[in-house]
Order: sequence, then structure tokens, then C-alpha cells
Amino acid sequence: MSIHYEVVDTKSEEVANFYNGDLPQALLFAKDCKRQMKSLTGRTYEILVRLEDKTRIPLQEYQKIKKEKCLP
Repeated sequence: MSIHYEVVDTKSEEVANFYNGDLPQALLFAKDCKRQMKSLTGRTYEILVRLEDKTRIPLQEYQKIKKEKCLP
């Protein structure tokens, strides 16, 4: 399953940057980008996960789903 981590402005819903989920450090890069963008602009950003079918879900929801799938 190919995913992308997107750093999105919570107010305007504009994507500031995105990272391919196949990369091992993608989530780390997205979190760092979120922190830097907030520092530069003073606005609030969130990390969304864009799935293969182009739907976006919050990172926490994706991690919960991923964790549940790993459990028997």
C-alpha cells in the first residue's frame, strides 16, 4: 500500500509539503517539516496521510488502523 504523508495548513488546507511513505524516514521528515513551518509562519499545521485512493486521514487515525491490522 503506497501512502504519502502530507504537511497541511489547518486553516487553508493548503499542502506545504509531502513525503512518500515508502521512505523509512518519511514520517520523521514530515514531523520536522510541520515544526519548521509553524516556526516560520506561526500557523498551525497537521500531518495527514493520503492513501492510494486519494482519501486523506489524520496521522493518529492511520496509526491506529495500522496497529490494529498488525494485531492477530
